[in-house]
Amino acid sequence: MGEGFELLKFMILLVSASFELLFMKRKPLKAKRPVKRRPKITRGKNFLNLKRFSSMNVYYTMRVRLIHLIVIAAGFFVLGTILGAFFLANHNSNSSKDSVLAADTKNESYWLMLHRKSNVEYLYKGVSGDASQSELIKTFKVKTGIPGERPTPLPHLLRREYFLIIGKMVVQDNPEIAPYFLTLDIPTTDLEPYGPSPYVECNGQCSWILPGAFGLHGVNGDLSKLSKEDMGSSGCIRHSDEDITYLYNILDPNREEIRYYIKDI
Repeated sequence: MGEGFELLKFMILLVSASFELLFMKRKPLKAKRPVKRRPKITRGKNFLNLKRFSSMNVYYTMRVRLIHLIVIAAGFFVLGTILGAFFLANHNSNSSKDSVLAADTKNESYWLMLHRKSNVEYLYKGVSGDASQSELIKTFKVKTGIPGERPTPLPHLLRREYFLIIGKMVVQDNPEIAPYFLTLDIPTTDLEPYGPSPYVECNGQCSWILPGAFGLHGVNGDLSKLSKEDMGSSGCIRHSDEDITYLYNILDPNREEIRYYIKDI
């Protein structure tokens, strides 16, 4: 950037010098007949005096004047090229920064991580799956499926990296999962095993007993369903009513992709 400004200053000085050369007072050329002296012209502060230029008497040959005009035109051309390149580079730099900022903003979204054995769930906002580039928003104490019988399915056993939250609904009338339900895109079947099949946990194939979608839901005020004494759910992730209400209000699967990661730790 410093070299560009130095070159710009040099070109401005070159153009200025060219104008000074063009309008400087010179001795008249020898002529075969007397030539009247031109009136003395008082030099103004602004050397770009087009009126003065157009009213000049012919004191130089056409060749000299043509050379001066070519030098001036070349100076303006180079100056315009430098200025154009400078502003174009500055515009591209700003556009690149805006693109990066827009891309970074676009990649930020809510995502969750479940530690299945620990029954702890984490809500992040940032780059999905990367806790180092995300902000931890909230931690939840949850209850997952019954291990070895009706476990919460693991994505990698279905050759996936994560599940997605694909919908949410109000279920105030359902005493088992009220007040809200957030649906995960875990495969289900209308008949047994009512879940992903084949699935290699549970000594070959689990059975989830109840038909319906897997997801996150409440406990309808019964906090004992989150206790250590409770064996677990039928594959879903139980939350306190307060926590599932919070998630229902803050997450919108229709507006952004919400990934749900699960680790068996």
